[in-house]
Amino acid sequence: MNILYVAMALSIVLVSGCAASINEYKARQHAQAGAKAGKSGEFAIARKEFARALTNARLAHANPKMVAALSYEYGRYSGMICDWVEGEKGLSEAYDLDRQNGGPAYMSLVELARLNLDKLQYGNAVEYFDRVVPELESLHADSRDPIGYAQVLDEYAASLEKTGKNGLAGKFRDRAGDLRKAFPGQSAHTDRTPYGTQCRGAS
Repeated sequence: MNILYVAMALSIVLVSGCAASINEYKARQHAQAGAKAGKSGEFAIARKEFARALTNARLAHANPKMVAALSYEYGRYSGMICDWVEGEKGLSEAYDLDRQNGGPAYMSLVELARLNLDKLQYGNAVEYFDRVVPELESLHADSRDPIGYAQVLDEYAASLEKTGKNGLAGKFRDRAGDLRKAFPGQSAHTDRTPYGTQCRGAS
C-alpha cells in the first residue's frame, strides 16, 4: 500500500532545485529512467537506474528526503529481482532517513514486512507488521485506503499463522473482511510490489 509514495518520491527528486550540482542533475535523470523502466516492467533496468541515481544523490549531498525516496525505489526493485540483501538494505535506509527527516517512514516498514513475507522469513515479517500496523491505524489507513489496508492486514494474518499465532491472525483477518464489506467495489490505491517474481532479471 504505497499511498502514492512513488509519485511523491519522484516529485521530490525532480524538483530538487534549479541550481543543482551535476551529480544531482544526474540523479534526477537516472530516477526518471528508472521510473520509466519500472513502468514498462523492466525491473532489473529500473534497479540499475535507481542505483545510479542514489549514488549521484549521495555524491551531491542531496536533500535526505530525496535520498530516502531513491533508496526506497532501489530497495523495492532489488527485492523484485530477488536481491534480498540489497532490497532490505535500501528499504531500511529509506526508513531511517524518513524517520529522521519527517518523511513517510511507515511506507518502508510496509515494504520490509512484505519483502520478508515473500522470501518466507515469517518471523521477521511479523516484527515489521507489528510495528507498522499501529502506525497505519493512527494515520487512519482504514478510511484513506481501506482495501489497501485490508491487504496489509491479510498479509499480517498470514505471517502470524506461519508463526503459530492463529488466534491473533483471526483478529486481523476479521478486520480485513469488515473493511471489504464496508467498502464494496473499491480497489487498493496502488499495486502491491511483486517481490521475488523477476529473479531471472537479476543477472
